[in-house]
Amino acid sequence: MSFASVYKSASPSHLTKFRFGYSQTISSKKMRNFPRLSKIIYTIFGYTNIGNYARAKVFLKAIRKLPLQEFKNILDLGCGQGEYTFMLANAWKQANITALDISPQAIETISQTRQAMNIRNVITFLGKIDNHSKAEHFDFIYSIDVFEHILPGEMPFRESYQRLNSGGIFLVKMPSKIQRTILPARFFKQHEQWLEREHVGQIYKLDELRLRMIDAGFEVIHASYSDGLTARLAWEIGFLTKKVNPVLQLLFLPLLKAMVLCDNLLSHNFFGNAMMVIGKKG
Repeated sequence: MSFASVYKSASPSHLTKFRFGYSQTISSKKMRNFPRLSKIIYTIFGYTNIGNYARAKVFLKAIRKLPLQEFKNILDLGCGQGEYTFMLANAWKQANITALDISPQAIETISQTRQAMNIRNVITFLGKIDNHSKAEHFDFIYSIDVFEHILPGEMPFRESYQRLNSGGIFLVKMPSKIQRTILPARFFKQHEQWLEREHVGQIYKLDELRLRMIDAGFEVIHASYSDGLTARLAWEIGFLTKKVNPVLQLLFLPLLKAMVLCDNLLSHNFFGNAMMVIGKKG
């Protein structure tokens, strides 16, 4: 289902300027330790994590088609270091954004970044969504690559539905159960072992995630795959060059970003290593 069939007047992209990752020089512990060098690196190369860069491009493609001007209260569900939080806070200053995470380190990082950058429309919450104040509701809740870290029975689909205002939007992006790789798997053995431990909720294909959203009460207004083979190859090259030498990874970064941008322009109707489903509360 297309966005156009639900929203006749989405936010014009020229009204908002999104800058993903501009907080990296503060939120990244490594970069904070070398502030001058980090500013030079960011000035030349921009955001340096190619995996997060690819996720951000998919997220941006989606929210540019949503009625951002109607979102006054936003929840970043599983905010991590807050790249998406600060991107939205900077682009849409009229909205209040809650950055929620169960990690004290993540919340501390966001608090430090918020103070250093003098961001006034971000608040933080340490804990799960069902522990957050029941009196507060949101117009938009999004979760980027978080649900795969949660056991299926504990994924907060229904809790998110309950915490949305009528007509509110819920966006979930996560890896698909089926993954395709390009380079030999032996190159990524250690990473695959990490995935087996951490991705306890990576059990859905797109149709299954869509049904899970419907079961929670949502009207699904969009469901798509993303992160095709071109983006996967960019990630693999970035992963391997970083293992060899971080400087080598930086030198490859412009090429890898170009590959991600090309992948973002392609249609992934039948397959992608990631998927996104957007639901609306009636």
